[in-house]
Amino acid sequence: MIKIKKQGPPQILIDNQTVWTKALNDAISSYGSYDKVPTEVKNSLLSHYRHKDIQKELFVSSFYKCAFCECKPGESGNIEVEHFAPKSIYPDLAFDWDNLLPSCRKCNEAKSDFDTISYPIINPAKDDPETLLTYNFLRICPINGTSNEKLAENTIEICNLNCSRLYEARASLLKSLTEYSDELKEKITCINEADTTQKRKIRITKLRNSLEKIDQILVNSSVYSGYCRWYVSQSKEYTEAKKLVLT
Repeated sequence: MIKIKKQGPPQILIDNQTVWTKALNDAISSYGSYDKVPTEVKNSLLSHYRHKDIQKELFVSSFYKCAFCECKPGESGNIEVEHFAPKSIYPDLAFDWDNLLPSCRKCNEAKSDFDTISYPIINPAKDDPETLLTYNFLRICPINGTSNEKLAENTIEICNLNCSRLYEARASLLKSLTEYSDELKEKITCINEADTTQKRKIRITKLRNSLEKIDQILVNSSVYSGYCRWYVSQSKEYTEAKKLVLT
């Protein structure tokens, strides 16, 4: 999980949020409660938050990744517009831009109608998850000793961030990252064994090319970039390689 940067709300939401919210609240008042509003009526009233302009702005903000698990569409179902605070409990927030996030179907279903206001979890549009979460091999974990440790624990549990599909994704990345580290180690050894300045320069160029492959998967637009950055932060080979290409 990484922090996402949402821009301002799209014009369609600015123009219609008040009207859409009032229509939903009127229906709830008429039928007595959110749960008593007929499904067809409710679906019609709520369909606006899935407007293509709203989807586009949200999905671009996360590079078309799920805001919670960082998968991309096709790996865990389609990306959807998710309500951070559930609309069933907080209908006034059903069309609130700050309450909308891009989420894969798996995370959306796992989170369901969990009350994130009464029992907070990490909001990746407001909090920086990388200051709250770390990894232990394939597991995502709270950073121990912080004042927000419980917040991190709740997030992992509610969003099911330690599950088989994410273990498999991280395992695949771990294999690639380990191979990259082995490649760096081999090239570093070759540089240290170079017996001429020219050979050293050529080998450093090759090392730089290898580093570029790794750096490409560390950027926010890459899937599971949070996990990749954690691995690299622990890699002595990566640190040493960076020093070599900068000298």
